[in-house]
Amino acid sequence: MNYARNYFLGFSIDKDLDFQELQEFYLTWRNFIEYIVLQKQTDNLRMKGNVDLETFAVKCSKRGNDVYWCRVKQRLNSFKGLKDHALFDPRTNIKLANVLFVTLTYDIKRSTIREAWETIGKDFNKWIRNLRKKFGHISYLRCWEASRRGYPHIHVLMIFRDYEFKVKRIKGKYRVIEKEAFEKSYHSFVDVLAIREIKKGIRYVTKYLTKLKNENHTQTLTLSLCWLFRKRTFAISGEFHKLIVIKTKSSILVQVDLQGVEIRLKVEYVFIGIFSAKRLGIDRNEWWKVITDKEVLSDILN
Repeated sequence: MNYARNYFLGFSIDKDLDFQELQEFYLTWRNFIEYIVLQKQTDNLRMKGNVDLETFAVKCSKRGNDVYWCRVKQRLNSFKGLKDHALFDPRTNIKLANVLFVTLTYDIKRSTIREAWETIGKDFNKWIRNLRKKFGHISYLRCWEASRRGYPHIHVLMIFRDYEFKVKRIKGKYRVIEKEAFEKSYHSFVDVLAIREIKKGIRYVTKYLTKLKNENHTQTLTLSLCWLFRKRTFAISGEFHKLIVIKTKSSILVQVDLQGVEIRLKVEYVFIGIFSAKRLGIDRNEWWKVITDKEVLSDILN
């Protein structure tokens, strides 16, 4: 990462990036298999005066690799069990909505691609901070997407806890009347939709995440740029899950470990380090492996 950033961002800020070379760098990094090595101690044997000690390797989740997409899927699966729940009746004269789907594009005339990606996070934070000043508490699910020309777009599903917007139907879509409030604090085009069903709103955002698994130019470019500029592909604000559960009366989430298993025992993990598959003697695409080879253990523990 440091090498890539020095190489690509060491150029003049006025010079745009070489997308093909960047994607080659990104794919080389993504496809180099590495493992996190941990020692696990559980208290299930401590009643007998013993400690269950285990050294194991977990394949690193790298943006865009198989482990990464599995974890994204696991996190998004928490939304799959949501019950169908209408947020407003489309037949009523006055429709009110507090769940919105917003897309923020980026005007390519404003800056270079590099400047756009370096400032888009601040732009988003300023935008949502101003909305919170006007409308109160907001929780959201947000993801980035690169346009074909490389500029960042933002897709965000928003839940307003303290405010409801008046909605009207325009060309088959539900639009909020107060759209100007969303445009006022952002520099480029803003599209705002009112969401009538929670599950549909979740699908709007997650489709941008799941399609990133496809190895075409736009998807790989999005992951490459997020990697280079250290952007989390998607983010869920603190109370978003809780509000979704309340609105749909769905089940509560549970905490899981690195293997996706619900945590029941008290577990302590000791971080040993990050090592290549070759150094650990792993020659297959194993996601999790207990290390028993004495030579390998001696190498990584000493």
